[in-house]
Amino acid sequence: MISPKHCPHCLKRIPWRKRLKSRCPFCFKAFRRRSGLQERGVIAHFLEDRSIVFWFVQILIVTVLLAIILQVTGHPTLIRFMDARPVWFAISIYWAALYATLVGRMHVPLLLGAPKILRRERAVIRQYKRLTTVGILIGIPFALLFVGTRYTWERFPGLVFLLFVPVSLMWAYQALTLTAEDYEDERVWSYLQELGAQDRLEHRHNAYFVLVGLPLAALLFYYFMNHPWLARAINESAESGIIAMLIELWHRIKGQG
Repeated sequence: MISPKHCPHCLKRIPWRKRLKSRCPFCFKAFRRRSGLQERGVIAHFLEDRSIVFWFVQILIVTVLLAIILQVTGHPTLIRFMDARPVWFAISIYWAALYATLVGRMHVPLLLGAPKILRRERAVIRQYKRLTTVGILIGIPFALLFVGTRYTWERFPGLVFLLFVPVSLMWAYQALTLTAEDYEDERVWSYLQELGAQDRLEHRHNAYFVLVGLPLAALLFYYFMNHPWLARAINESAESGIIAMLIELWHRIKGQG
């Protein structure tokens, strides 16, 4: 597993040649953190602090197996999309892996910033888990409604993107309901730090941005998916418009160099 850019313990930047190692070259601690909670089962311990690379590989394997099964049953749409649009397919899997990493950290938190005596979950943490489950359950019919059941696999990037719109809105709503006492609680703040929160003000600003920007992005995505005039304009521009002029200028500069 590829290690992160920074060590989660000493916070030093890891050189590229050391990122295939399992331990930090500076503090010699394992990159993957463990909670040490004995009451958790085998599966929970296995899913603790898993990286984006781990979830990317898992989702990729499941999607490829699904494509093979659909191919055998006479529905080769997904495997055709993977063959025709490998870049978009990889981006879609990476997008899903980003959310899978957050969902894993929400349902199996480490809470390392809180003393062991305070490891019991607060109501805020349980609320995050409930809203995550509700958001995913809403996201499935939401994505199918906009993408359409007939074009589910042909529009695979749209399916993956729209699937996580409701859960993102749920997270943003929950962030805006937190009080000053919640941020001061060591258990809650340790939990939010695992999810990527840096400070209270930035956390709330990001929530406002998601509540406004994500629905707008989803509407724009749906519009351009059904009215591809922008894509046609870009293709035409690549042949004879300003993009073609910039490409020709770039080739000339390279030729002169």
